Amino acid sequence: MIRNYLVVALRNFQRQKFFAFLNMFGLALGLASAILIFLYVSDELQYDVMHPYYNDTYRIGTTWSNPNGQTFDNTVAPGYFIRQLKEDRSEVMKAIRIEYIGYPTSLHHKTTDKIILTEQIRWAEPGFDEILDFELVRGNRAKMFDNPNSMIISESGARRLFGDADPMDQVISVKHNFATQGREINVVITGVYRDYPSNSHFKPHYILNINALRAVVENFDIYMEGSRFQGNVSWFESYIVLQPGASVAPVRAALQDYAQHMALSDSATVAAGWKLTAFVTPLSELHFDQKNLWEDSTKGDKKYLTIFSAIALLILLIACINYMNLATARSARRAKEVGLRKSLGSGRREIARQFLYESSLMTIGSLLIALLLVIIFLQPFNQLAHKTFTLASLLDPYMIAIMLVIIVFMAVVSGSYPAFYLSAFRPVEVLKGQAVRGIGAEVFRKSLVAVQYTVSLVLIISTFVVIRQMNHMQNTKLNEQGSQLLSIRYGGTAPDSKFAAFKQAVLEDKDIEHVTMANHLPRLNYFGWIGAEVKFPELTDKSLQWNQLNVEFDFAKTYQLEFVAGRDFDAANLADSSSVILNEAAVKALNQPIEKIMGTSVTEVRFNNNNRTFKVIGVVKDFPFRSMHQSIEPLMLNPHLHFIDKIAYVKLPVGKFQEKIQAIEKKWKEIFPAIGFDYWFVSDEFNRMYLNEGRVASLAKSFAVLAVLITVLGAFGLASYTAEQKTKEVGIRKVLGAEVRQVVAMFVWLFLRIFFMASIVAIPLAYLLAVYWLKDFVYQSALNPLIFILSLVGLLVITLVTVGYEIARAARANPVSSLRRE
Repeated sequence: MIRNYLVVALRNFQRQKFFAFLNMFGLALGLASAILIFLYVSDELQYDVMHPYYNDTYRIGTTWSNPNGQTFDNTVAPGYFIRQLKEDRSEVMKAIRIEYIGYPTSLHHKTTDKIILTEQIRWAEPGFDEILDFELVRGNRAKMFDNPNSMIISESGARRLFGDADPMDQVISVKHNFATQGREINVVITGVYRDYPSNSHFKPHYILNINALRAVVENFDIYMEGSRFQGNVSWFESYIVLQPGASVAPVRAALQDYAQHMALSDSATVAAGWKLTAFVTPLSELHFDQKNLWEDSTKGDKKYLTIFSAIALLILLIACINYMNLATARSARRAKEVGLRKSLGSGRREIARQFLYESSLMTIGSLLIALLLVIIFLQPFNQLAHKTFTLASLLDPYMIAIMLVIIVFMAVVSGSYPAFYLSAFRPVEVLKGQAVRGIGAEVFRKSLVAVQYTVSLVLIISTFVVIRQMNHMQNTKLNEQGSQLLSIRYGGTAPDSKFAAFKQAVLEDKDIEHVTMANHLPRLNYFGWIGAEVKFPELTDKSLQWNQLNVEFDFAKTYQLEFVAGRDFDAANLADSSSVILNEAAVKALNQPIEKIMGTSVTEVRFNNNNRTFKVIGVVKDFPFRSMHQSIEPLMLNPHLHFIDKIAYVKLPVGKFQEKIQAIEKKWKEIFPAIGFDYWFVSDEFNRMYLNEGRVASLAKSFAVLAVLITVLGAFGLASYTAEQKTKEVGIRKVLGAEVRQVVAMFVWLFLRIFFMASIVAIPLAYLLAVYWLKDFVYQSALNPLIFILSLVGLLVITLVTVGYEIARAARANPVSSLRRE
């Protein structure tokens, strides 16, 4: 019996090759989209599962609280927490400390004079690989850290530093402003490890033995395990593994005791009213934890996973609807087959089973096409989603299970309606040649197409809203020329005394007009606060905690900030070194007329009463210097550069980027011969700041296009079905004198009604979704009515063009032929 079902199905596909292909291609598009989306979702939900004690591993963090109730979370903890836990708590089976210090480390291979600056570096205790996933591909794992001055390097890190050369046993000079206190440490490469997968929060390219710091850190044991706020006590990324089944509650309580003891042991901390508490985060929750500050660029958001999953299911749904409509569009040609089968004794169940087998076979064929599409578009998808999927990712047990569920879902859903609809035909009627119709079935088919249109319209409108908001976020004053502004790492690498010489050398190029220096901009969420405590003695007695950018005199000109009052810094005016510029938010916070604020004194409160006094010389329009998820707060531009947070900015002429970068690098090496040249564009930082939103925008665009494509296939199916069912009606109309345009209008009106019904549902639904998504942003793009109008008109035009062939064919058909056939 099964063999018979399959033979009939294959013969039917062969007889109707074109529609079989349309069916399979529509299903394949839906399947491929769903596979890619669920590949992404599965990868996000399996973050960090590769680590050996995934379910029992925790990371210790700390929170500082000031007397005003403000809290500051940190993903690090004092080194002595680990030592104390090992001694006090039997629940702790393993524990490890890993040092991560902000700002890049210089790695210098003196044999080839290759210097790189990297932040992808960790200083780890021996034994870290017992807790965190690690696969050594070269070297001896048991002995890799036997030498205190040793380093292991990832495969991609090795390529960056050595190219194709052998990195083993090479000596690297390591230098960091804080970690090595500005001194060089020579370390030897003792191993090469496989790159960490993208869904691991821990994925450095260079791991050094922390014991190498003994050569430069005084009182190294206190550095590792000190319990007071001594100058060289360090704070670590601290991981613990509990005994299987052990409760974390006693460990959490012990950590709170340690934190309280540490805070109370320092008189300055007590006097200032600060408090220290500790928290633990399970490795299984780390990716989605809002306190996961340092991995901000890879921080997950379950809200977006829900959105993507919903998009996948909707695309699957409209793909299934396509199959239903295309299958029933051919119903008249299958009607006599059904009638003959029933007259020969087949029951409705057997006939339904036949069509379910056909849909299953079609789904399997679609799966093969879908897998081919996935293979073709896997790398572009990786670029959109910022992942590193390979073909092996499709063989993951989770993905195999997901694909099986999808296949069963699509086979049943897409095949159920045709099966039950076609199996209900009455043999007497169909064998007499009577038309196979039903008002209920007609309404149902049109409703399905309306659902397709609704889904597509919602996706198109939502995509436009996301893109518009992304443009709004990125087209800020700070990023107007972001693609032209080259950022060069300066603080912690190059000496301040040589900046003037570097600036002059760069400005010798007649195509370059602006070179300046300031803090790292924009301020990403996990960057430290760079504010200051300020007082305006002539205006108020209050002490204010304001944001502050430490800038060079040419900063406002380089970024083209707009002045609403006063003037810019003037390098020729020595008095301007004691001047500041405020933003509009600062003026508003002072609640004074701008004329009264201009020229007033500002006192910056510093440690040891080493206060500085400035004069307000200008006010600039507000500009977002942080994420647009946050409101613009009072800001002061201070012409004294930060002691370490310094980036040089060079505005490059359009069309000459590579040429000018090479020239700047050459001058850099002449002035700073032993210092690495590390650069990026300001626009790159904005992309990092809105990584999740950018990912949503990119994926939304792609899947909106797919939804439209699948939907117009559905419209084609409805047009085909309608043309098939109305063959006799069209023939009679033309015999009675109807013109082609009248017949075309009859078909067009059918689609306009369906489209109008879908629009009534889609527009308010898309509006509500847009409002919900935009509420996370303090500064929102307006919901322009043109977004809705263009989406509606665009999809309607695409639909009419797509179904034009079927409409034209039906309208131009010879009425004599159609009436004779009927």
